[in-house]
Amino acid sequence: MRKRTVSNSTLLAVAASSLLSPLVTGAAEIDDAADLPTQQMQEKNELHDMRREMNSIRSNMQDALQQMQHVGADVQARRQMKEVQLQCKEAAWELCPGRTVSALTYNSKTPGPDIRVQEGDRVQVTVQNQMKISTSLYFHGMILPQSVSGLPRKGGGLIAPGESYTFEFVASNPGTYWYHPQVTHAEQMSRGLYGAMIVEPRSVPKTWERDYVLLLGQWNVGDKNAARVDATGKPIVGKSYPLLLANGKSAPAIPPLEVKRGERVRLRVVNASSQSCPLTMTGHRFEVVATNGSESTEPHTVRDTVTVNPGERMDLEFTADNPGVWALSSMVPSQSSDNGVFPGGLAIVVRYPDDVGNSVR
Repeated sequence: MRKRTVSNSTLLAVAASSLLSPLVTGAAEIDDAADLPTQQMQEKNELHDMRREMNSIRSNMQDALQQMQHVGADVQARRQMKEVQLQCKEAAWELCPGRTVSALTYNSKTPGPDIRVQEGDRVQVTVQNQMKISTSLYFHGMILPQSVSGLPRKGGGLIAPGESYTFEFVASNPGTYWYHPQVTHAEQMSRGLYGAMIVEPRSVPKTWERDYVLLLGQWNVGDKNAARVDATGKPIVGKSYPLLLANGKSAPAIPPLEVKRGERVRLRVVNASSQSCPLTMTGHRFEVVATNGSESTEPHTVRDTVTVNPGERMDLEFTADNPGVWALSSMVPSQSSDNGVFPGGLAIVVRYPDDVGNSVR
């Protein structure tokens, strides 16, 4: 067998390689360690660039939001600003023929003017107090800031004689509301200071063609401000009693409600009296579509008689599909008469004037 020999030079090369290998590896590690600060600096610069990009994106988003806010403000500014002037003063008011009272009025009448606005409108209501007593104003049922609807105070809604105050707000929720004093309101309301506030929807289509407001009130008859006179002009003195009113009038002075065949009619009933009023209308039934700010999407109910309690409001609708002359009145005899005398109190004629032979003169 042939023996293989290894030269000394080969053995020396292998040994040298074994000795140099750890030195080469260590040199590579030294090079990597030398590059570490550079890598850290690169990562730091990258993080800095990322932060700068994020700040730029955040700034752009803030600019976009501000632009959107400006657009929204411009849209709001373009919406109609509804300005209302209410003058509170004492004035003579005829409840019905032969009965004139000294009432507290808004713009010389009771109830005050209907305030009608659209959803989203800005509203300014300026109250000028020409009475001898302080007054205030409350938008009943509307959720408004404390500066508008909070407890009135001097310089903040409490209006002294001879002074004025402006209430400003956005009418955000559609519905039927009403306004009246918030301080000593019972006395001032009983003498005529109240009115209706209507916020109509901007985008939702109406379900009715004709819209009536019925503001129920009362006057205590028999006191010095409401003495009824006889044919000779002498006052009829007797025990006082409450006389129910609709829109400031007692029957037969209440204007009739006129409707056309096929119309959908909305009645916005607000009870500013101190009595619960069960209302019914002959020949028709009511659909209750909203009560005290309830949403119109809630299930509707149909009734031939509805009761509206003090301070409440109720939106009713009916279809004018039964031509003729009808009565809308309270079911309580003392409320639908003048101390038992008819016509009087809360009794209203509903008629279809376009139908021949059905007009009431």
